[in-house]
Amino acid sequence: MGNPVIELDTFSNRFRAAGLRLSVAALLVVSACAPHERAVTVETVMSEGDPDQEAWGTRLLIMESGYPRLTLTADYMARFEAPDSTYMVLARVDSSSRRVEVQIHDDTGGERALVVANEVVYVESGRRFQATGRVVATTQDGRHVESEHLSWSEASGRVSTPGYATITTPTQTMSGWGLDADEALTDMRLSRVSGSVLPGEQQP
Repeated sequence: MGNPVIELDTFSNRFRAAGLRLSVAALLVVSACAPHERAVTVETVMSEGDPDQEAWGTRLLIMESGYPRLTLTADYMARFEAPDSTYMVLARVDSSSRRVEVQIHDDTGGERALVVANEVVYVESGRRFQATGRVVATTQDGRHVESEHLSWSEASGRVSTPGYATITTPTQTMSGWGLDADEALTDMRLSRVSGSVLPGEQQP
């Protein structure tokens, strides 16, 4: 698998402070997976001091094999470079501003699911993201998941929630703990499940 490319549609003047040459779209090639990546959360990232790069009104397009794999849209983005990992924090500017959106694409660039959250941390070398804060993931056929925390990994092509999650499909709603699902939310596993049948479902 080749290295994905991250294309930034907009960025702030603070990129110049980092010594980068800017154009209408900057291309960043992501390195291979670091051998000892640490767990990354919004809290740990923001406690590490000033970012290496910042941007406002950002749209990131992450390409894989010539097709879009992720599209991330946020009011604010901060990029941190560390010896063992490089990652970006995407967040709202304030409580009244637009929430972060992550569009997950399929292998041909089509839309598979949309994740909306208050904050997202994207780990470049790990090719994964963690979304936190009133997370809602919605597929094209109307399935959606609600949780406070959701993780996605390109390697597995799956999403997961470590805590409580509610899943709604056109015919039923289910709640439980420890969701593990594919990106289309069709193959899903939960523990300690409770649920109800919505009107219109055909009983066997």
